[in-house]
Amino acid sequence: MGKLPDPKTLVDSVLDGVVELAEGPARVATNVASVAGTFASEMRSNMDSVKEALPDNPSVIPDAAIKAVGQTVNAGLGMFEGIGKGVMDTFGAVKAQIRRVTG
Repeated sequence: MGKLPDPKTLVDSVLDGVVELAEGPARVATNVASVAGTFASEMRSNMDSVKEALPDNPSVIPDAAIKAVGQTVNAGLGMFEGIGKGVMDTFGAVKAQIRRVTG
């Protein structure tokens, strides 16, 4: 049978684990915000190119629409990825606290 951890280490690890869980939503929000910021920048750039090209070059409209669809799909996937990464980072941090106690 293994040696019991120091009570102070046990309490600290449990509390750190709780803090890591509480930080989970912040991790997810940070990741999603980053994707949203990139998406907004790309869309703004796309729309600026439409404004510059019209009315002399109306063929820019279908190109911009295709880009917008691609940017939207990419951002949607990126948001799912950001959520998953935030959750996995949180679980990894909690797991590290468990390992700290179980040695």
